[in-house]
Amino acid sequence: MKIANRQLLIDTHAHLYYSDLKSQLDDVISRAGEAGVEQIICVGTDLDSSRESIAIAEKYLNVFATAGVHPHDAKDAPTHFAEELRKLAGHEKVVAIGEMGLDFFRNLSPPDVQSVVFRQQLELANELNLPAVIHNREADEALLTALREITPKRGVVHCFSSNVETAKAVLELGLKISFTGTVTFGKNHNESVLKAIDLGDFMLETDCPFLAPVPNRGKLNEPGNISHIAQRIAEIKGVLIKEVAEKTTRTAQQFFRLPA
Repeated sequence: MKIANRQLLIDTHAHLYYSDLKSQLDDVISRAGEAGVEQIICVGTDLDSSRESIAIAEKYLNVFATAGVHPHDAKDAPTHFAEELRKLAGHEKVVAIGEMGLDFFRNLSPPDVQSVVFRQQLELANELNLPAVIHNREADEALLTALREITPKRGVVHCFSSNVETAKAVLELGLKISFTGTVTFGKNHNESVLKAIDLGDFMLETDCPFLAPVPNRGKLNEPGNISHIAQRIAEIKGVLIKEVAEKTTRTAQQFFRLPA
């Protein structure tokens, strides 16, 4: 499963509409392909960025989109936001609802508003039989409560940064988790979580333009960097990068129902 001696990988969470990436998007997509990135999911965080994600997915064959409202933006969501998301989700290249969730670290939206907007999107994802792409920061208990009340048919907690207990609770509900360049930043929860779960339990993502992995930490992140994440995970789990690539790619294609 190689292309020019590179492993085929999928970046399951990217924000390609940020200006630093959008201004050079042809080159970004080209570099991703050269690095073995087979497919990219461009994730919306509000109605406007969801529309931008769809426009980008329309332009590039290997890019797919999501439509959702991030917890930071929950306070600004119009009352009819769920209906707008429903319309956007009808596009053939929309493969998930999100990014949705809870963020009690910054609390840029009131927690009660975050909760309502999150639950509405969980319900919409299930109604449309689409995966839920979920954000969680410093909100483990509230997140698990919501997920137990409205369990996604398919769901992923992205940029996973919680502990082993939370990871196992999420997985027991039938969800996946995904890892970013933070796995390359040194010892953290990611290492213990990765050692405690199976290769089939998670996917890979860059969360670009944020969280560039070592050796590019502090620079603009892009999908082509995902091989560094895969390599570090292979080292942590004591397996070949080929195994990480094959398993996470298969998981992502099945989860998002992407063309093989």
